[in-house]
Amino acid sequence: IKLAFEKIFQNQDILRSKYHEKEVDGKIEIYGFIDDECSLTFEEYNYDNYNSFVRPFDLSVAPLIRVGFISNEVLMIDCHHIISDGGSMTIIMKELEELYNNQDIPSLEIQFSDYAYYLNENNNTDRYSKSIEFYKNMFNCEYDLLSLPKLNINERLENDNGNVNGIYEEIIDHNMYESINYYIRGNGISKTAFFISIYGYVLSKYSGQNNIYSSVITANRNNHYIENMIGMFVSTQPILLNYNNRNVKFIEKIKENMNNLINIYENEEISFMEISKKLKLKNVNNAFVYQPNAINNINNNNSSYEKIFSFDNIKNGKNITFYDIDESKFDITFSIIEKENEYGVSINYNNNIYSNYLIKQIVDSYIEVINNISQFNNKIQTIEYIPKEEKDKIIIQFNDTEYKKGCNKFYYEEFSKNASRNPDKCAIVFNESKITYKQLDLMSNSLARYIRALGVNRNDIIPIICNRTPYYVIGTLAISKAGGAFLPIDPKLPIERILYIMEEVHPKLILRYQNEEIVNELIKNDYEIIDIENYDYDNNNNSPLEYVNESDDTCYVLFTSGTTGKPKGALINHLNIYNNLRRFGEENEHIGLGNFLLNENPIENILGISSFNFDISHNEITFSLMHGLTLILADDNLGNDISALSNYIIKNKVELINTTTTRLNYLWK
Repeated sequence: IKLAFEKIFQNQDILRSKYHEKEVDGKIEIYGFIDDECSLTFEEYNYDNYNSFVRPFDLSVAPLIRVGFISNEVLMIDCHHIISDGGSMTIIMKELEELYNNQDIPSLEIQFSDYAYYLNENNNTDRYSKSIEFYKNMFNCEYDLLSLPKLNINERLENDNGNVNGIYEEIIDHNMYESINYYIRGNGISKTAFFISIYGYVLSKYSGQNNIYSSVITANRNNHYIENMIGMFVSTQPILLNYNNRNVKFIEKIKENMNNLINIYENEEISFMEISKKLKLKNVNNAFVYQPNAINNINNNNSSYEKIFSFDNIKNGKNITFYDIDESKFDITFSIIEKENEYGVSINYNNNIYSNYLIKQIVDSYIEVINNISQFNNKIQTIEYIPKEEKDKIIIQFNDTEYKKGCNKFYYEEFSKNASRNPDKCAIVFNESKITYKQLDLMSNSLARYIRALGVNRNDIIPIICNRTPYYVIGTLAISKAGGAFLPIDPKLPIERILYIMEEVHPKLILRYQNEEIVNELIKNDYEIIDIENYDYDNNNNSPLEYVNESDDTCYVLFTSGTTGKPKGALINHLNIYNNLRRFGEENEHIGLGNFLLNENPIENILGISSFNFDISHNEITFSLMHGLTLILADDNLGNDISALSNYIIKNKVELINTTTTRLNYLWK
């Protein structure tokens, strides 16, 4: 073995190199020198001290390789990365076995120093210009860095263990290994093109980006002069994977990417740094690596060969690779590692940026796409990437909110129960006035009996035009108790839109509070209008009504703004509004706003600030009435004065605010 090493050492000039600083034109540069005076030494160790074998090199002293032995059992090789890569180690191992078995090894036609000189001179040739032009065409479009969901600050703190290098691995089994290889052979595509196309497709799904800016790490040994040369050849080249056209067949996308890869290989002698400098590329944050079966590159099939190296551990799950990725400079390095009869999928990632859960999802999706290899002749948009178990969770489990027990109730019925249990409790605070649950129940009963007598019944849509006062709550409760469906009309709407909505609804009557100008226009169309401010609540029958609704009856109607056309009405039934806001039993404690807000929060006072014709207002008004809470109702003036609203909130000890982020930001300030 020592003799074999000596021959390799003399055959490969790069193994005898050292590096020094040199001033050129006022700049300090690093230059390599071949030291023909240096010699390779062999170090002896035992199982007690072998850990001291790997130690720092002095780059100014050759050689930058050391060889050690543990007794007559273990061979150790330590080689600086400046003179070798993973491919170099396979060359050393292969030639060691050949020399050990008295076989000749090929002499190099050129040395690494010749190759380095060639690269330097190449910068001034047409080939260099063509390489730049190729990448210029590739990146002649809008693109951005890969943007995947990241950990928030709290998750980062929880995840901070001093080590940012995360790794996640999976195996593509033998059956799928065979299917992949059969598909690749049958379609005349390369393995790298196959695997990187799936990589880009999955990332386009998780990032929502059509152009995936990535990089591909290559062995960079396409020139026959360097096939058996030791040296640092591995290169990283930029690539843009485009998925804008979702109607193209997936196999066609693979072939397109293969053509790009062929061009990249033809132009890989130009470095990423040079490309980036010329084209002002952004710093890429992810890389793709396809690692061929290294064992096959080392093993000689000659049965008479005496083997030096044992790969039993590797076959049992360990990886031998051409490229070192343990300490990646990228946030994500995605590797496909070919083994004897399976493929390994490995992601090295920055766990201070991405969660293990996200990385696992990406790998699961990657394998799911491969499982759908039979569909690759279909359009890209049809290729499933969500595993069945995950898809069932999204579509079925997450939507499994059906709960039939006690569902056939009504929000206004729950309100009346609260009024019976706590008649003197404050139901609404409005500026300086207060209304108890008993008062609100009796007033709404009286108005409900009155409008039912006027013909209002189940599912009749009754508009209510009202400013921000308790009369709105009285009016909507009355409409519901009468069996009708209330339709909030914003008084600020243009009169033309209000008239259009009325024509769509054809209401039997309209409830209103003030807004005389609107009323005068509506009267012209012979609508019956009831003034709920001046209605005589005290001298009309205010006893409870018999409820006539069924759970699938319409509770209320909301009209869209009409910004994309004419306003359209959406009908929400009693079942939906009740079950959205109710409380559920322990077996379904994850369902419903009531459980979410009240199970662990002693809430009593809720701010009513949202527009009445906005769904979120039910999280304030209806929710408060159903659960016996107090609604702190803000008028229009308070809604437009953040300072006054803040004082109002503090004065009335508001404990729940359900509002827009814009208003909330103002409140924080």
